[in-house]
Amino acid sequence: MRRVCSILILVVLIAIPFAGAEDDDGVMGVWQGSFLTGDWQDKAFSSQIIAQGPMEGAERWRMILLIGDWQKPDAKAEIEGVRAQPDAKTVQFGGEVDLGEAFGGSYRVAAELVDGTISGKMNGKGKPVEFKLQRVEIKPPTLGQAPPDGAVVLMDGTNLDAWERYPLKWSLLGNGATQVTGSNFKTIDEFGSGLWHVEFMSPFMPDERGQGRGNSGVYVLGRYEVQVLDSFGLDPADNLCGGIYKMAVPRVNACLPPLTWQTYDITFSTAQFDASGNKTANARITVIHNGVLIHDDVELANPTPGGVSGEDAATGPMLFQDHSDAVQFRNVWFVPAD
Repeated sequence: MRRVCSILILVVLIAIPFAGAEDDDGVMGVWQGSFLTGDWQDKAFSSQIIAQGPMEGAERWRMILLIGDWQKPDAKAEIEGVRAQPDAKTVQFGGEVDLGEAFGGSYRVAAELVDGTISGKMNGKGKPVEFKLQRVEIKPPTLGQAPPDGAVVLMDGTNLDAWERYPLKWSLLGNGATQVTGSNFKTIDEFGSGLWHVEFMSPFMPDERGQGRGNSGVYVLGRYEVQVLDSFGLDPADNLCGGIYKMAVPRVNACLPPLTWQTYDITFSTAQFDASGNKTANARITVIHNGVLIHDDVELANPTPGGVSGEDAATGPMLFQDHSDAVQFRNVWFVPAD
């Protein structure tokens, strides 16, 4: 078995004020804050707000409330948000939630987004609990990481020379990124075991759901897909972001909001073959998504659908999937195993 190179990733997600983008609705994203009253003031408090697009004449959102560690929260609940008029200055959130016995059971939550701050109150059996939240942008620890010595640089935003050119429809955007445009995209050269670093950004598609929302894929060796989707705020699944279709569900959903640059750091060991070409060991994969370990040395019995071949191989290209959504990629490099 080949020894696969490794990378040390310090899992520190840096939160900075959210700058927004042209098609950002100003609401969706990660919100962090604190409890101002009550017995929970020592607990971490955050929210993931998912844009749902216009429904029944109003703009709507889902707001996931997370008390404690966002990966394994002590309590989790969901309320709805609505802006009844497009030019309204505020967004109203509310609903009934059950936080469990440790947090006093059921509450009526009411909150309002005004001038970049969400202020809210929870009313239950005990005293009202007040809170505030502000939107932040999460920066993954390896975002923008320079290729180390010995790396093969495949996408740095200056050219697409390393990629197949039939047809070359992908767009160099001038900001270091390349956008999916009308075709799959794979490397000319083939690679084996090693470490892949890939950065991607999902488009903002609030009217879509599930597989229709920022769909693409990272196919290691052109055969083994790690899903790319806007799955922000959803429960992890094998067909959502970070999933390995019909093989492995991510340990947690580490997906960041659309319009946010994200990272995959993928350590891959190819399938092994004897002198007669018979497979003696399956491929294995470890995936770190935005600094969070989501797959740990998972065995891949066979390739996933949609790649260059349904057969295992010792080498293959990197392939990015076109699924008709304007996903962007940048800073792609590969470090071969020793």
